[in-house]
Amino acid sequence: MPNLARLFHNADEVVDAWRDALRHRDVKGALDIWLDDDSITCVLPEGHRLSGHAEIRAGLERLLAKQALFLEPIACISHTILGAAIYDTTEAVHLGPNQIETAFFLNITLVLLQDSQGWRIAHLHASNSTDETFDAPSTPHGLH
Repeated sequence: MPNLARLFHNADEVVDAWRDALRHRDVKGALDIWLDDDSITCVLPEGHRLSGHAEIRAGLERLLAKQALFLEPIACISHTILGAAIYDTTEAVHLGPNQIETAFFLNITLVLLQDSQGWRIAHLHASNSTDETFDAPSTPHGLH
């Protein structure tokens, strides 16, 4: 990972940058917001657990190969303490910038840590949410 990645001063900026990278199919930009550490992990909606930058890069390339993803947060609970933040979100996913109807919903948990480069993603867990399982976060301790 390059050491000259953008310094994020708050965790919300990282979450916004994540959505922006998916919107622009920017795999490099998406990887730049992860910790520079081999212990990072990601679980994509299909259920595969990815560890480290190489696996996460391959997973993102596969995910974004066909189309961009436009995530619209519809519910979010976040907890921030000194050096760590956890976001539990339910996001409507659109497959085009002008798509009005939601293609599907995702439940996403993001774990961010603060290091010398600012806030970075350490873990992301995304899973599909269906009409039967749709459960927008409603309590401060209802993590995905």
